[in-house]
Amino acid sequence: MKRNRRKRTTAFLAGLVCAFLATATVAAPSRTVNQVGPLKVGNPCPSFGGYALNNDMLSLSKLLNPSKGSPASAVVISFFATWCKPCQEQLPVIERVVASLANRGVRGVLVDYGEDTDLAASFAEEQKLRLPIIPDRFTKIAVRLGVDRSLPRTLVVGRDGVVRTIFEHEGDDFEKALRVAVESAMH
Repeated sequence: MKRNRRKRTTAFLAGLVCAFLATATVAAPSRTVNQVGPLKVGNPCPSFGGYALNNDMLSLSKLLNPSKGSPASAVVISFFATWCKPCQEQLPVIERVVASLANRGVRGVLVDYGEDTDLAASFAEEQKLRLPIIPDRFTKIAVRLGVDRSLPRTLVVGRDGVVRTIFEHEGDDFEKALRVAVESAMH
């Protein structure tokens, strides 16, 4: 009982912080950065992997070079949390962009920051998300890629595994900015 109350309280407080941050950036344009933690535009993306909600083992190398099908032309990696309102708004955008470019080899993966599998699964079902989701309960993937609680964080990686774009936050023009970044990474 205390554990559930603590979870709800933590989720509520995190939601308040995220809502506050969201109101500060609502009208802001999408912004990219050149470096976040160990990630730097122009450098190889650190390898990572984990079990997706469907129990498939996913990794950056598997996304770039699947055992079946042709290699990826680009990969979109987005870190989100269920309590993050801006994340909830941008996930459908990511899905639209990836789906519209899938026939050209674009792949995507969502990484649920610091939450357990059940919460990630119910959120994915509620939001009707189709991209694979890796729950990163202990934030090992996030730490490896230098992502902190400043969510959402979206990366575009080229077919060569090199980071092409890092979105620090997503604004009103995110769909256009993401599409341009992905199409640029495909070349």
